[in-house]
Amino acid sequence: MPTSTPSRTSLPVADPALQMISEGICELLGFGISAINVVRGDELEVVAVHGFTSGLNAHGRRQTAEEILGTRWALSDLRDNLSRGENWGSWRFIPQERVNLHEGSWVSTTNMIDAPDAWHPHDMLIAPILGDDGSIQGCLSVDMPVSGRRPDFTQRRVLNRFAKRAQRVVRGYLERERLYERAANLETAKEFLRDASSKLSLADVLDASHDALIRGLGADGIWMATKGPHNEMVVHATPGLSWDPDPGLAALTSRNTSRYWADGTYSILCRERITDSSEWNEQAAVVNEFFETLGAGSALVVPVGADHEWLGHIVLLRSPGRPTWTDAEGRLAMELGRDFGRIVLTANAYTQERDLAQQLARADRERNRLIEAVARELRIPVNALGTSLNALAGEQTNTLPWIVQVETLTVRSAQIEGIVSDLLLLSRIRDPANAPGETTIEVSEMLDDVLDELDPDAAQKDIECVLTTPTGPAYVVGDPRELRAAFLHLVKNALTYSYRGSRVQVMLYSAGSEVTIIVADAGVGIAYEEQPEVFDPFYRGSNSALGGSRGAGLGLTLVEQITKRHHGLVELDSHPGEGTRVALTLPGVA
Repeated sequence: MPTSTPSRTSLPVADPALQMISEGICELLGFGISAINVVRGDELEVVAVHGFTSGLNAHGRRQTAEEILGTRWALSDLRDNLSRGENWGSWRFIPQERVNLHEGSWVSTTNMIDAPDAWHPHDMLIAPILGDDGSIQGCLSVDMPVSGRRPDFTQRRVLNRFAKRAQRVVRGYLERERLYERAANLETAKEFLRDASSKLSLADVLDASHDALIRGLGADGIWMATKGPHNEMVVHATPGLSWDPDPGLAALTSRNTSRYWADGTYSILCRERITDSSEWNEQAAVVNEFFETLGAGSALVVPVGADHEWLGHIVLLRSPGRPTWTDAEGRLAMELGRDFGRIVLTANAYTQERDLAQQLARADRERNRLIEAVARELRIPVNALGTSLNALAGEQTNTLPWIVQVETLTVRSAQIEGIVSDLLLLSRIRDPANAPGETTIEVSEMLDDVLDELDPDAAQKDIECVLTTPTGPAYVVGDPRELRAAFLHLVKNALTYSYRGSRVQVMLYSAGSEVTIIVADAGVGIAYEEQPEVFDPFYRGSNSALGGSRGAGLGLTLVEQITKRHHGLVELDSHPGEGTRVALTLPGVA
């Protein structure tokens, strides 16, 4: 990672927003250290760094990550290394054999592994931050992947998603610096930007900007409503202001202020002249109630936005007897509304990217866990299949040992087929784009069909399966394949964990707008501490199956997810040594 080592008497403090970005790169993307650099003339300055390690600088002196903050290095060295790198989208990867180790280089010697794709201490991974004119404004740099390996295709995709939003935040940081210089004569605006822009959640931005707006514009109270990261309206008001937003007034305010943003204007309202305003006259009674409830005499209504996007509004309030808002104050508030809008947009963008990065990380972990579980579950039957094939080759055709091996092969093949079938069904129902079918189903007929299919399994253990329908036929709308699979797994589970010679009861009830299917057994039951986990994929409890083999641990997972897809509910009641009762409730059809 490039940096250098100027002398200084005290360590600088990183910008909180940039520091959170640097921390996010390490924690969410899996790197030991990351830094954010911005251009200062012909140099780059490290303005944020996060990491828990140390490395050697160009002079062979060991530095901690914190000591890098505030150091500078030549912009020409960055350009040189970028020209040597491989294009990874937003990033440039410079392998160690192409790296130009310059005066500002910093090298880690830890976390090294012996592998073809191992990360070399001299490897560099840099994301340039470009201005609208294509000039370099800074860069993100990372080092020491936790895995010890160079990022693979999936990791690169996550890196690129994160980098695009992180670059936007850094550009916002640079824009904020320019705003500070431009607004040198507006100390209150500087305070507003400093307080609000150090927050990355919209709620924190609103809280931080409140006092600055109150002081800077001489307001007695404030009401803000801005778009959140998912386009929801987030409302903030001065503590003590009690007002339940009227839907009609909220809609009118949004319409008016979105037009104000397009026209570059604002509105001044006085309580005694509300009816004089054609823009607000349709809600005059509600506006008057608003003033009366909040004890306000006048209001300055200012749009909030960035570029061409309207993001909400600010309503600044003054008490009766205080001067009415002026056009000069309105113009100043408009400027602050524009600055505030950029901060809101940045906060929302970072929140969205952080959420997306977390979702991708969770999805990646879930995928790896699924792959490991599938490999584990298939290993035993596949190995057994191979053993039986080898044994079969040594037996004479149609002899008893030959027949035994053939039967074993058949059982193992069916086991593998069942696991694969369940995995395909799980993949299908987890796909949001794959909605369930909408066929009207007579449930008792489907349950009869399921019991017929499982009759050989029940007969093998001398278990009686009884279907009762006290309330007669019951109808639901859903996907026949999915619901049949759910019923099949419920009954199969009951048979697997029931004692020989016992009974499995299947009961069907229809009451009002609901249909309930209950499967009850008097088998081994489920330990109380394991019951919250039985719906997790591939989870199998400690109790042994009573005859036959246990499944792959997907049965109750499929039951729960299929039921949720059909807007239903699954309830489990089990007592160790006494049995298990599972109730599946679905919306019924009259």
